Amino acid sequence: MSETLKIKIDFAEKRQRPAEVFQAMSGYIEAYQALGQVLVNALGDPEDFALQLECVEAGSVASFIKAVPGRLKGWMSSAIIESGFTLADALSGVESTATEGEVDAIASVLENELTKNDNPQMIHPKIDRKELAFALQKFSEANKKLLPDETVLTSLADTENVTPINTHWRFNANPKNMFLGITTSFNGSDRLYVRAPVNIGKGAWSMVSVTTGSRYNANIIDIKWLDDYQNGLVRAIGPKDVMEAEVSFQLYTPPPGQGKPYISNAKIVKIIDIHRNVGLQHETIPLL
Repeated sequence: MSETLKIKIDFAEKRQRPAEVFQAMSGYIEAYQALGQVLVNALGDPEDFALQLECVEAGSVASFIKAVPGRLKGWMSSAIIESGFTLADALSGVESTATEGEVDAIASVLENELTKNDNPQMIHPKIDRKELAFALQKFSEANKKLLPDETVLTSLADTENVTPINTHWRFNANPKNMFLGITTSFNGSDRLYVRAPVNIGKGAWSMVSVTTGSRYNANIIDIKWLDDYQNGLVRAIGPKDVMEAEVSFQLYTPPPGQGKPYISNAKIVKIIDIHRNVGLQHETIPLL
């Protein structure tokens, strides 16, 4: 059964321009619809994502919405709802989002959260950054309808755990003008420092390329090696160890003057070897 999302707006007493409260609610529903479609596309499902209204809570402005039953696999609907909470957490305390790099960072957080799903049907998601920018803009437009002291809480309908939406956050960019650069793919071997391994689950590892100095997060899809490592059959990787591996990623190069290149959708396809205590010995600049 698909999980039901509750969105509740606590509005100011004797609120003037009350229509804005309902416009905000409509905006949040549209934003979740857009986010859901972005994630469905990232997961490779051909279906359109659609929400349906379950009910409206009496005595407050609160809507209960869920994915239309039967259109998506149950695990996928749940993963999408959970990703909404992940997005809210990612934007907590953030004043604004305005650059391609910032959108990419949000996309990476969502991709990493999706990969933690243990369903064997889960593919490695690839979020379209431009589509995500349009969805983020919808959340920002909904935020603009509320007064500074008004709040929005989200939760699953049958739980008391709530996740607030940062209503002060703004998306200060035009999605139409974003992600117009060039994306190239890399598939080959690299030597990597492991900045942060993942000892439980399928989350992304934080890596630094010895060859280029590039820093990126990568999911390990060499499942046998990952299982062996997490079960203690491979000795823990230390700060002076270097992983030799086959990797794949996409390198996005923005138009001139519009930011720096960055790596996304990185995967460690196969671990070739772990070279012990060979790192940093010939580095002229210490690795931070």
